[in-house]
Amino acid sequence: MKLYLNNKQLALLFLPILTAGILLFFEDMIISYMHTILPRHTMSKSNMLTKEATQYLRISRDMKMYNDTMHKIESRNKFINWMRNHKLYKKSYIKSKKIAPKYTWKLQAVFPKYDKAIINNKFVHIGSVIDRAKVVKIKFDKILLKTSKGFKWVHLFH
Repeated sequence: MKLYLNNKQLALLFLPILTAGILLFFEDMIISYMHTILPRHTMSKSNMLTKEATQYLRISRDMKMYNDTMHKIESRNKFINWMRNHKLYKKSYIKSKKIAPKYTWKLQAVFPKYDKAIINNKFVHIGSVIDRAKVVKIKFDKILLKTSKGFKWVHLFH
């Protein structure tokens, strides 16, 4: 089977391939030329977010993070209360009794970006004192407390 094409049909067949090759070869020059003739869009001060709007968005984001953290703390406390009230975990069923230290610190959330944390349901920062212990360092999963007996690391969720 032979296929006969006239000149017009042959040109229409190869025109897209030829156009693509030319565009590929000259793409850098075409782009730089288009940048010179077309206007560039710049944001004016009226289009940009104002300082108050940016601050509102930051506060809104921080509030959401705080609410999520408080929800996690609340659900964990409910679970702990359930464990304490469960028969298997009552003191009368535990054979070995441990003497609890005078002060216990429970780290519930850490915000290392802001150097803040939540310990025993209270917000603290570096330099704060909670239950006779001073907060010395805050890392992403633990904090360092200076107590009368020395330094103590308090880990998140331990």
